[in-house]
Amino acid sequence: MGFWPVVLNVLRNSDVVLLVLDARMPGIAANSEIVGKVEKMGKDLVYVFNKCDLIGNDDLAKLKRDYPNAFFISALKRRGIGGLKKGLNERVERWKRESLRVGIVGYPNAGKSSLINALVPSAGLKVKSVSGTTRKTEWIRSGRLRIMDSPGVIPAGDDKIKIGLTASKDPHKIRNPEKVAVKVVEFLMGKGVLEKHYGLDVHVSSRQSVVGSRTTEEDVYNVFLAIGKKKGFLVKGGEVDEDRTAIRIIDDWQRGRIGLR
Repeated sequence: MGFWPVVLNVLRNSDVVLLVLDARMPGIAANSEIVGKVEKMGKDLVYVFNKCDLIGNDDLAKLKRDYPNAFFISALKRRGIGGLKKGLNERVERWKRESLRVGIVGYPNAGKSSLINALVPSAGLKVKSVSGTTRKTEWIRSGRLRIMDSPGVIPAGDDKIKIGLTASKDPHKIRNPEKVAVKVVEFLMGKGVLEKHYGLDVHVSSRQSVVGSRTTEEDVYNVFLAIGKKKGFLVKGGEVDEDRTAIRIIDDWQRGRIGLR
């Protein structure tokens, strides 16, 4: 089933729609088309920022200012789940419903299944840090809540760079993973996380702050190569194995090994 048939099925059958987003990149992970369709249908849209344990306090504070009515959680670490569940149950009471149908949408690997397992521990949904674990839509009951899990799906118009940044596809299945990995590096440069995670010299991944100029494509590519060398991903002649390096960078990002704190 394509993107919109899956999403529209969830939207039509839900009273409340939880849009699960990766807190590390809220602007990129959001989808204005989904928001527009939810509003057009008159559904209650709730933003849920997952993986908040992977961002710093300043970034989290900014998110809370920008989205004052959202929920901020770490599904895997069970943080913020009580507040979200309370908010959903309050809607049941306020709307005087016998039950509340809650639809969950988002990109692959946003943490939808982890969220459901946190809300409904007995659900026991299969969870992996590899995109595309959920394969079908299904209702899961928890008290007065009926939660609809759905496969993570990618809008047809999304390019491979955005797909890589949102961790929406297994890195081994991405064509030209080097381009995606370089974009991941570019996104992370100047934040100090590449130095911390890969043990790089500070001046290598923050050249713009040293020389007082903007980061260039060459700067980003050099950091990409530096990561490959640091990991020992070399081919004959001592050149960096770019394919292996790219897959490792994307995989580290997708599995949450690289945070922004």
